[in-house]
Parts: sequence; C-alpha cells; structure tokens
Amino acid sequence: MEGTAQIRVASRSVFGGVEDVIRMEGTASIEKTEYGWHLNYEAVNCEDEKSRLRSDIKLEADTRRAIVVNEGEGYGLLLDPEAVTATQIKTPRGTLTLNVKTKEVQWDLAGRRDGSVVLEYMLLVGMQPVSALRVSLFLKKE
Repeated sequence: MEGTAQIRVASRSVFGGVEDVIRMEGTASIEKTEYGWHLNYEAVNCEDEKSRLRSDIKLEADTRRAIVVNEGEGYGLLLDPEAVTATQIKTPRGTLTLNVKTKEVQWDLAGRRDGSVVLEYMLLVGMQPVSALRVSLFLKKE
C-alpha cells in the first residue's frame, strides 16, 4: 500500500485513571523500505480543528519495533516490545525523562486499498506507570 492515503487516528490514553480519546483525520505518505515501512502523516483533531499532529513512523519488520517522531511536540519514541526504552520531553521546567514500556507494535500495510497500524505502550517515571496509550491508525488509499 505505497503512496498517499487518507488516515484516521484514534488515540486512547488513560492518565490518573481518567480516559481520554482523541480522533484525528488527515493524509499520509506510505513507503515500503529495506527495513520495513515508513509512514509520515499530518492530521487534524476532529473536534478542535486548531489542533494538528505531524508524525513520522518507521516500522522495522525484523525487530517488530517502531520509531515514532512527533514533529509538533519535538519528541521521539522507540517502541520495542522486547525492552523498556526511554524518551525525553521538553517542558517549560526543563527536560522530563520517561521510560517507555511497549505492549504492542502491529501493522498490516500489505493490502492494496486499506491498512492499519496499532501502537500500545505505557509511559513511566522510573518504573511507576504514569499513562497508558493505544494509538490506532487506519489508512485508506486515495
């Protein structure tokens, strides 16, 4: 499923016992690579059109890992189901270091018209869970 596609994003997070679901829509560029897949997309919040997200995702076929770079917020994640990784997020008070425990990295981009990506992970301070996230991407070829 290479080329340009319409994308729908559903991001479900649980923070402090409170669930939040954000739905976004936009366009994506999908490329088959020597390591797996490269997906770059821009989406707009369905409820608040002022909120935009630009993301770059590399999906590694051999390791079943994902590398996610959120261009708007300026942070990256290595999602590895086999290891706890770390990320740094810049805040007004300085840099916050979080551990990332990946539960699932899954994708199906082999179809001609439709594809999907699921990323599920937890953010931790030390080993204490702070937030659980599940990001589902649904793609439809233009």
